[in-house]
Amino acid sequence: MLRLTIIGFGNQAKSWAMNLKDSAFPIRIAIRSGSDSIAAIQALGIDYVEIGSKEFFEDQFFTLLTPDDSHADFIHQYGSQFRQQTTILYNHGFSLTQHQFQSKYPDLNHVLFAVKAIGKEIRTQYQQRGKLGAVYSLEYVNQNPLGIEAWLKSMAHSLGINMGLFKTTFQHETHADLFSEQGLLCSLIPYTASEMFNTLIAKGIEPELAYLECWHELKLIVNAMVDMGPEGFYDLISPNALIGSEKGYQKLITPDFKQKLDDLYSEIESQQFNQEIKHTNISEIRNTIRARWEQSALMKTFRQINRDET
Repeated sequence: MLRLTIIGFGNQAKSWAMNLKDSAFPIRIAIRSGSDSIAAIQALGIDYVEIGSKEFFEDQFFTLLTPDDSHADFIHQYGSQFRQQTTILYNHGFSLTQHQFQSKYPDLNHVLFAVKAIGKEIRTQYQQRGKLGAVYSLEYVNQNPLGIEAWLKSMAHSLGINMGLFKTTFQHETHADLFSEQGLLCSLIPYTASEMFNTLIAKGIEPELAYLECWHELKLIVNAMVDMGPEGFYDLISPNALIGSEKGYQKLITPDFKQKLDDLYSEIESQQFNQEIKHTNISEIRNTIRARWEQSALMKTFRQINRDET
């Protein structure tokens, strides 16, 4: 089996490396010269290579597991130095969809292989033999798509993928990924939980109880939803929860809410969101969000409960 070179050594890359190593799939890590990660890579018993060195370009398969906003600089710096028909895997479709690498570097095979989990969960699900899903696209493969698909499926199996692979396109994955982040995963869930926590506190509920109800129990509920599916989940919950779910559905999932979801998707589809990213100071917005949560009552209770547990 042909080796995979993993570019980067962040949380996602580290989980990939450990899973593939444990599955005896041939890998190596590519890092910048003088990287602080060398000792950690050596401790795992994994080979590494310096990005841009002569040895770096020897492999046929690479996966780019660095932040999306670093992809353009990397591809433009090294794209023309890769051998023809080298295959680059992207863990999300965003950077290619935005920068059109397939048009600028047509001699490379640009492959989407998007694992639907954060780095920590990729490792955890592999170790626990849990469910791990992924999607892929070969739409920008210009030679030997059957051979690349066979290699990709073997690598995915070694990584721990057991839901899929499901075919999609770079654009569809980009739209779905951004939409789920904006409409649910990174906005509605945490901020609704926080607002409900604040409401309970204002009504005199103890913060520890509010925390358990609005934050900690989220994981348990979501696990049941994923394990049992929507129908099984609603068969499981108590009569009070069942009636309450319908009441909440009628009051909260309003036509206005549905319109706002549609607006979010339209801004993604039209690439308005791409333009917003270009004109947003990432460090500034990250600091703003960190400060908002750091000062929140929910975060203070989280720290207190976890401090008490230790």
